[in-house]
Amino acid sequence: MFKHLLVPLDGSAAAEQAAWVAAGIAERGSAKVTLLHVIEQAPPSRVHDQRHLRGASEAELYLGNLADRMRAKGLDVARHVHLTPTRSTAEGLGFHAEEFAADLVVMCAHGPVRLRDRLVGNLGQQLAGQGQVSVLLLRVPEGRQIAFPFRKVLVALDALPEHERGLAPAAALATACQAAMHLITVVSTSSSAPMGQPATGMYLPGTTDEILRLRREQAEVYLAGHLAHLREQGIAASAEVVMGDPADIIARAAGACAADVVVLTTHGKAGTEAFWSRSLPPKLLRRLDAAFLLVPAEAPGTPIS
Repeated sequence: MFKHLLVPLDGSAAAEQAAWVAAGIAERGSAKVTLLHVIEQAPPSRVHDQRHLRGASEAELYLGNLADRMRAKGLDVARHVHLTPTRSTAEGLGFHAEEFAADLVVMCAHGPVRLRDRLVGNLGQQLAGQGQVSVLLLRVPEGRQIAFPFRKVLVALDALPEHERGLAPAAALATACQAAMHLITVVSTSSSAPMGQPATGMYLPGTTDEILRLRREQAEVYLAGHLAHLREQGIAASAEVVMGDPADIIARAAGACAADVVVLTTHGKAGTEAFWSRSLPPKLLRRLDAAFLLVPAEAPGTPIS
């Protein structure tokens, strides 16, 4: 289960919803919550037509009032304002995630996708890409509250060990919410290497159909092992292997199973780097309205359930 949740806040009502989602997770696992604001250089007074914190005193007052409301519900809540203005909010968040030994950052994504997001990734991608902590990136529905607790957690796997790092935090989140988990592996049918397979596999003897059949069988055995382990933990879990384009298949699967959260490991790639690496997170972040649990692929940074 999660031990310490970090919630970055900018003063907006949309971002504040993340604090209450974090409160719900913390309440179910007796975890600590730290509310954080990082002072920016020349911060705007408003963002996405909502209030934005600008100074230390304003941030201290805002975080203090919110912390008091959360403590009134019996939660262990701390607050911190990073006083030194920073040009990189992601670096400031990463520093405090490490300092506070947080195992999950809960934050909101709101507003349109900007050009800068496409080039360097949004704040959640940048933070997860630092390899220090998993990030629960929430979507704020227009004019509505985030639906919580979550009911279905979708995890994309491809047999690569670094991508299995998403399983532990996904299971912790599912346990906290008493949610079901659905595992999916996509066997790519493109001319390039399938997920989790070296390119040389495409040149093995035999027909393409036979190669794909064998890969599907291997994926089914692979998922069956993880499925059994999750069920041993008391988590309702299902799994499927589907053939096709990974981004398309995962997007369709998220809709078909009504996933509240999609779990993806990330190397922090965005923009042209993500294009050439065929990175899934940037593609899916633009296509789905679900929340995303982004787990660093380069470092453990995952809770132990």
